Amino acid sequence: MNKLVLFLTCASLAVGSAAAKDEPNPAEQFYKAGKEKFEQYDDNQAKLYLPSNNNPVDTLSMCIALLEGYENYVKALPLDTIIQTNKDGSPKIDKKTGKPKTKTKYSKDIVNTIAGHHNDFSIAGSVFYGKEDYASAAKAWTIYASLPSAEFLGDKKPELADSTIAETFYNVGVSQYFAKNYEESIDALGKAKKLGYANDNFRTILQLSVSGAVDKYMVAKDYAKCDEILDGAIANFPNEAMFIMFKGIVIETETEDIEQAISYYKEAAEKDPTLADAQYHVGRYYNNKAVTLMNAEENLNLTDEELGKIIDPICLQAKPYLEKAVELNASNSEAKRMLDWVNSRLNK
Repeated sequence: MNKLVLFLTCASLAVGSAAAKDEPNPAEQFYKAGKEKFEQYDDNQAKLYLPSNNNPVDTLSMCIALLEGYENYVKALPLDTIIQTNKDGSPKIDKKTGKPKTKTKYSKDIVNTIAGHHNDFSIAGSVFYGKEDYASAAKAWTIYASLPSAEFLGDKKPELADSTIAETFYNVGVSQYFAKNYEESIDALGKAKKLGYANDNFRTILQLSVSGAVDKYMVAKDYAKCDEILDGAIANFPNEAMFIMFKGIVIETETEDIEQAISYYKEAAEKDPTLADAQYHVGRYYNNKAVTLMNAEENLNLTDEELGKIIDPICLQAKPYLEKAVELNASNSEAKRMLDWVNSRLNK
């Protein structure tokens, strides 16, 4: 072979091999950004424990750095795959799988760093919550509660009692509610409930979150989304009569037909006799039915006695529900008006 040709061929192979070896790791930019943020967090945390620190630490910025470090690291992990090459730059092939052999460069450090900062995410959640940055609090607490089951940590997964995980997911639910992320709040509260968590405020936050989510989509007339939210809430919390009642309200609003919704109102009233609005909706159903029959064209010429035989039994059905609705909520003027009419009709 001509010496010049041989030289050029060798030079070309060398360049190709160098290019393969020098090919940048796609995880590198995220790894470096994440490492910088974790170091920023660690440096500021160390300052907090200095006996005389004349430069107060901005704990909010410090905790933001922790979240940003985590976010960059979890982006880096799936990208941290380098194909191993032979001397000529071609990929090494695994004889068992027939696929190129790979190795990682940053994954070990990423995993160790995240696992080593597990408790810091709980602390950060408290800091964010105290600063009323509820979305960030939810994010930090979600990471804290999720790392014990994070497969990417392998044998570095931290241990955490189910009761602590449950309480943390409850805190996530509260934070998401205050951040007006109602669907995320419902999801977090569902996770807490599955782990057996309950306290005096749990039900209130849950009801407010479901109500907030349904109201949002009702305004947008996205009834399918309302149904999706309520079906999930009823499945996870089958004893919550309010969600069954909401289902009835959505159906009646969409169809403009209370007949389509009455079964939900009745179920809610039976499941929770103290739910004033459910009692009202059932009473309203019977009241309106009686009024409609009274005003029906075919009944206009009936005597009061004849009319009473048709509508008084329906008024008797309305009466206990309306009485209960007024008893439970005296400010419901519409229930009071209907009850007065029903009593007037029955006392004739």
